Amino acid sequence: MRKVLILMFMTLDGVAELPDYVEDPDSSAPGEGPPMWNSRMDSTDTLLLGRRTYVLWAAFWPGQQNNPSATPFEKQFSRFADRAEKVVFSKTLKSADWPKSRIVRGDLGEEVARLKSLPGKDIVLGGGPKLAQSFLERDLADELFITMFPSIVGRGKPLFRVVGNADHNEDVVPRGAPGRHDFTLIEARPLKDGTVLLHYARASS
Repeated sequence: MRKVLILMFMTLDGVAELPDYVEDPDSSAPGEGPPMWNSRMDSTDTLLLGRRTYVLWAAFWPGQQNNPSATPFEKQFSRFADRAEKVVFSKTLKSADWPKSRIVRGDLGEEVARLKSLPGKDIVLGGGPKLAQSFLERDLADELFITMFPSIVGRGKPLFRVVGNADHNEDVVPRGAPGRHDFTLIEARPLKDGTVLLHYARASS
């Protein structure tokens, strides 16, 4: 069966946005792009996107494959995103004009179950954080890929939804508690620039 993967960037303080970051000057292949995405494009044929991410991506990615100033990664990702099926979860987006795009306004779980029942490659949720939170809360993600940057930015959109409680007096949230979802670490790979690539699979119950 096809797997649903979440691929997200995250800072040390849990913000799900790419910080202003300098590419490793010692890289042997400048412009090669995020390793998290480079290793997944060939095995992915469907992208899951929220409304805001879709609008941003549709305005930028289609033109990069023919942009002479685009990096090798940008050109490769542009071709990948064009050929992938793009499923947009939104109740407010009126149209999705990027070819091979469609809007889903119904239940997340029903659409994911339908997609996983079809033949094909992996299904990747590429943005945004609110959609990722909904998938995690409903246990719809099979694997989680996080590129964690060594930065504390102090503001932005959190990747994980946490209910803050300054007077919280529980030191342990037990297995099986509402809201707890466990994952098994598959790989943790540090890069020279301090970025860490994290790969988790949903833990078996």
